[in-house]
Amino acid sequence: MAYIVNINEVAPDTCERSFRYFAKAKKGETLRDTYWLIDPETSPSKVLKLGYTIVYPDGKTTGHAHPDEEEVYFVLSGRGEMVIGDERFPIQEGDAFYVEPGKYHVTYNTGILPLVILWVTGKVKQGGA
Repeated sequence: MAYIVNINEVAPDTCERSFRYFAKAKKGETLRDTYWLIDPETSPSKVLKLGYTIVYPDGKTTGHAHPDEEEVYFVLSGRGEMVIGDERFPIQEGDAFYVEPGKYHVTYNTGILPLVILWVTGKVKQGGA
């Protein structure tokens, strides 16, 4: 019989040499790295921003809203939860979703691996998208 193990169902190492050991005091706090890849301030783009964000296990992004930007997310890897306005839903690798302008949103990593997200924002014209 085959022996199969899924990494998402195995407890990670938490000894003093592990990332989790050092991050345990930060559980539930903002614990992420973001890379702005395309930005109107540093590239030829006029309105679009493209970013790559890693949310570490038990961490979250900084919750925020963009009053004049819409945003799309694509989950490259990992598992988590997304809050957009009053709605909270699970997210995982392969999911894409939209955040309308002005909606508060925050991403939580609920898995054991880093949650990696590619996102794009774009300015909306006065009076609508």
